[in-house]
Amino acid sequence: MLRAMRLNPDVRHVLFLGDGLADVARLFRRFPDLHIRAVRGNMDPLSPDTPAEDEDLFTVFGVTVLLMHGHRFGVKGGLAAAEGHALRRGANVLLFGHTHTPLSHYDGETGLYSFNPGSIGRAYVGEPSFGLLDILPNGQVSLSHGNIPYK
Repeated sequence: MLRAMRLNPDVRHVLFLGDGLADVARLFRRFPDLHIRAVRGNMDPLSPDTPAEDEDLFTVFGVTVLLMHGHRFGVKGGLAAAEGHALRRGANVLLFGHTHTPLSHYDGETGLYSFNPGSIGRAYVGEPSFGLLDILPNGQVSLSHGNIPYK
């Protein structure tokens, strides 16, 4: 995560999608002014030191974002269950992890953006990656992937 922060020094908000909450705690200690939202992944232990929830729903400039790890909705087998859940929760953007594979999809019929940043620590395909989400005051959404080259 530190390498991604160095590549994007203007970032002030981090959205973490699970599997590595201990890394999030270290990141917060290093950058105490960061605003961090995190959800628990299937590899994160249940403990008082990692109090994250399974989901986080919030709204920025009228755009509702749902964070989840995705394992509870079987995202490795397809997105239908996760996307249906996101739509029922009123989300415009679904951010999920679990597959460790970057994905970006927009459904023009439902208006839902589905986005997986990949994995910053253990990529299954290609180089480690992260995602960038930008929500403008007019509600415009921009999603993109960034890579962290292997040393």
